[in-house]
Amino acid sequence: MIEAPIPAGEEQRLAALRSMKLLDTPPDPHIDALLRIAQRLFGVGSALVSLIDTDRQWFKARIGTTSLEGPRNISFCGHTILSEDILYVQDALVDERFVDNPAVTGHPHIRFYAGIALHAPDGSRTGSFCVHDPVPRELTGVEREALSDFRELFEALFVAHQLRMDAAWLQDALGQAERRALIDPLTQLWNRQALHAMLPALLSRAEREGLKVAFIYGDLDHFKRINDERGHAGGDQVLIQSGQRMAAAIRPHDLALRLGGEELAVLALVQSQGELDIIAERMRDCFCRHPFDLDDGPLNVTISLGTALAEAQEVVPGGQNLIERADAALYVAKREGRNRVERG
Repeated sequence: MIEAPIPAGEEQRLAALRSMKLLDTPPDPHIDALLRIAQRLFGVGSALVSLIDTDRQWFKARIGTTSLEGPRNISFCGHTILSEDILYVQDALVDERFVDNPAVTGHPHIRFYAGIALHAPDGSRTGSFCVHDPVPRELTGVEREALSDFRELFEALFVAHQLRMDAAWLQDALGQAERRALIDPLTQLWNRQALHAMLPALLSRAEREGLKVAFIYGDLDHFKRINDERGHAGGDQVLIQSGQRMAAAIRPHDLALRLGGEELAVLALVQSQGELDIIAERMRDCFCRHPFDLDDGPLNVTISLGTALAEAQEVVPGGQNLIERADAALYVAKREGRNRVERG
């Protein structure tokens, strides 16, 4: 038997694993349901979603075993996280890595195994999704594709779990009274005070997960004309619906803000400039795609946007340098014809 080796970058991998907030958590009904589908699809006796900790393999979801965890050094999944490739063992009894492994010679008597690494948001291989059976067999091409597809789904559920944890923490940290002070009463978006309150936590998360800090600065085009022609009540309706459209366009963990007047913004964590471009363009499109529905009739509304991107350590307290870059890009967007996105 060959014990599972420790991969390069283990310290970073373990930090990424901790940041996911999944270890030793209660069962997740969505992950459990997806694993049941996978087990039936592959027609195997056992299926696992496991996380590889310092010296243990902990099961976030399991079928075919009652154990919550097992030793990392003798785990098949400890080998799986060494590569992006699928780990496929047709018959463990003739594979030198596993021939005398306790899980092969004893319960659950693994002969066939197929597993694929699962990632943290920063790309670290923190666990695996695997299926195994006491009967040796081949892994088909369709099943290889299914392993990759299930990986995508499990990783999406991991992110959803982390977002729920972060949201719960944020709610607890703010408290109801403090939260009301951070929300714009008209649009129900976060206000400028909220930007300063939440930025330190977002910067810490960005550094922890290797993400970049993005700021999108938006200004409704010709808003003074809207107020003049539709009245302040009409202008308020535009602002309220703008908040609703922003919330629909951005991701659940992005912060949508009203900084004052017709100035809107988004604070987000992204992996690349391309990801920021997609969010900003989606936000621009959600304003101009359909007219706003006002009491005195429909109204076409557009928004100009400027974006800025920085490493967490480059952002000064309060984020003023990031805001100023996005504001300068917003000025260019307005000068170049409005209803557009410009990079800062």
